[in-house]
Amino acid sequence: MSDPYKGIPILDKVATLKVSRDNLMVFVQGAVQEFFDEILEKVPAVIKELGIVYGIKDVPELKNNILIIAEGKAPRKGKDGRIELVASSLVEQKLDPDTNSIDFKNLNIIKNVSKGEVIAKRIPPTKGEPGIDVFGKEVPAQPGEWKPFKPGERVEIVGENTLIATDYGAILIEDDGTISVKTHWTINGDVDWSTGHVEFYGEKLFIKGSVLGGFTVECAGDVEIDKNIEDEAIVLTGGDLIVKGIIRSKNTMVKTGGNLACGMIEYARAFVGKDLIVGEYLLNAHCQVHGSVEAVKGKGLIAGGKILMGGSLKVNTIGTPANVPTIVGAGLDPLLMLHYKSHVKEQESLGAKLDKIKQGLLKISILEKKKGRLDTKILTLKENLQNAALAITDELHKNKEKIKKLEEELGHMEQAVITVMGTVYANSILKIFEASLTIKRPIERIMFFYKGGEILARHLT
Repeated sequence: MSDPYKGIPILDKVATLKVSRDNLMVFVQGAVQEFFDEILEKVPAVIKELGIVYGIKDVPELKNNILIIAEGKAPRKGKDGRIELVASSLVEQKLDPDTNSIDFKNLNIIKNVSKGEVIAKRIPPTKGEPGIDVFGKEVPAQPGEWKPFKPGERVEIVGENTLIATDYGAILIEDDGTISVKTHWTINGDVDWSTGHVEFYGEKLFIKGSVLGGFTVECAGDVEIDKNIEDEAIVLTGGDLIVKGIIRSKNTMVKTGGNLACGMIEYARAFVGKDLIVGEYLLNAHCQVHGSVEAVKGKGLIAGGKILMGGSLKVNTIGTPANVPTIVGAGLDPLLMLHYKSHVKEQESLGAKLDKIKQGLLKISILEKKKGRLDTKILTLKENLQNAALAITDELHKNKEKIKKLEEELGHMEQAVITVMGTVYANSILKIFEASLTIKRPIERIMFFYKGGEILARHLT
């Protein structure tokens, strides 16, 4: 028999039967319409001789002047692998809890990730589905292709198919698919409706504009703001905060774990974990500072409000010629004092509990001497009281060490001083450690310090 791939003549070469090179089709071409019936009579014998067993059509199909006799089942290529992003910040959609609709103040523009968090997983390709040719043989399927990871900075491939973050920061996916974690991030403009609230897990966040009213910025590390923090804004940092402009309005709050350096604070509240450095002035501000305060480079003015700090103060001017009431306290860390009082109170409470347990044990001891032997219930109670006494004694010891450490810190506070490089005006109230002094008249270039339970002063040379 002739080569079926080149063609087998039927009806004296009027028509030719062929098998496709991939063995997936048997067809007749030529004068198929004119000699349709005659061809159908000849075909069964030919295909039987060729060994065609699969996909034979009950009624051959005429298509584009070709008569299709049999069709195999083509293999299906497997689906290509893919990269699936699984980090929570990439898949979460924050909704307004009241309306269950998109919260436009929580746009989640920075895709944060924690150290060790899975960012993406590689989904393997499928094997595909094999086919069957017209000879009844299996046609292998071509598997899908693997999608490679493109790791960038601060990410790591674990177990071939998992991509994790090796640091805290923001996920950046570049146009070519490279995935990185960035520890520094920049917002090129204001924090407003276009950004929503901003949260960043990384080391430093740069804001090239202002934080507008009603919006919140939270950062685990440092924040640098080129302009202002406006009315009703909130800025919380685990590290340092630099504000080149003004922090304003009584409904505005900033809180830092590190230093705060700013140009001005008007009416706003500031809670500073380390030192506060002010370029121009504090006007009716309310600040609690763990460390020291310095305001000498510009105007260096503190007027109105209440500024308390655990360390010392160096300032150009306190108060105003109009005798605006101004309260300044050095060697006064309200948070540290609160912690100290809390631990002292806890120590008293633990001591009272231990006394009650000891009284209970004493009663059991007396009962034991009288009876000689205690029943199971009393023995269990005795054991429970003894265990509780050991636990409370351990807590008392730990708490005592904390109190001792806090007392050492508080003891250093009496060494704090208030240094005025210019003028301190009347109606200014100065506090150092446990003492207080109200200024009656303007005084220039003077340093105040604590000694013997009162505030003393000496003029600067």
